[in-house]
Amino acid sequence: MAVDQATKKLYNERIGEQKLQISECEKELAAYKKAMSANKKLKPFFHLGNIAQLLQMVQTQIQMNDISEEMMQIKNSAFLDNARKNLYKCFADLDVVVKGDVDEPIDFNRDELDKIGPFSPKKRLNLYRHIRQSIDKLIASYGANTKWLWSFPELYARSANLGKNLIDFREVQSKRDPREEFFYDRKEMVRLVSDDLLDASNRYRDKYEISTKASSDLVTAIKLLDALRRVAIAVKDDATVVKAKTGIDSYKARLEADKDDKKTAKK
Repeated sequence: MAVDQATKKLYNERIGEQKLQISECEKELAAYKKAMSANKKLKPFFHLGNIAQLLQMVQTQIQMNDISEEMMQIKNSAFLDNARKNLYKCFADLDVVVKGDVDEPIDFNRDELDKIGPFSPKKRLNLYRHIRQSIDKLIASYGANTKWLWSFPELYARSANLGKNLIDFREVQSKRDPREEFFYDRKEMVRLVSDDLLDASNRYRDKYEISTKASSDLVTAIKLLDALRRVAIAVKDDATVVKAKTGIDSYKARLEADKDDKKTAKK
């Protein structure tokens, strides 16, 4: 359906306001970049500031697509693709702050965690929730028929793993009294991250089964379950330890079976 000139004019005005918001975020990012070189001690906090600005940009770009769909009756993939790129920039900044490794033992990034001590468990929980909500909104905006469909497991996996690495498990283990400040924030962060590690592993399994048949995807599913297992051991969640190990053994057996099938096919 054709859009009238008045609607186009109003659309451009609304989009113009959103673009100004993004421009302000970009100015903040430039200021943080300059400040990083002047104060190395505060560098992790400037990276956290970057993430806050980038997430604001992600939200705004998703809103811009919503406006396009509402007023122009068309999905604007450019807005969504920019939001997706900014999510990956968030991951890159968070990787600098707490490291993004998935194969390391709990507390491997002790030095990094000590540097962001003032960034409280409540703030970490809120940041993680914001990242997770942004991913969900972006994927919902793309819709079911997007070319990016099988790249989405990576978004969930990276966010869940970085969320795990944001948790100070030494504090979780030592501060077990519900009267302790941030007790429930720590508990909720562990619960969310555990759920999301399992969810991300399942998404990679589905990617393997439905789309790629690539062993690397099942290997990633195993790594995510192993990360979940380590979290469960740290918080003494025996049921989840068993559940994760069962999944790991099952996926490893499937990899071996696939390897045997390929050998048989070659013969």
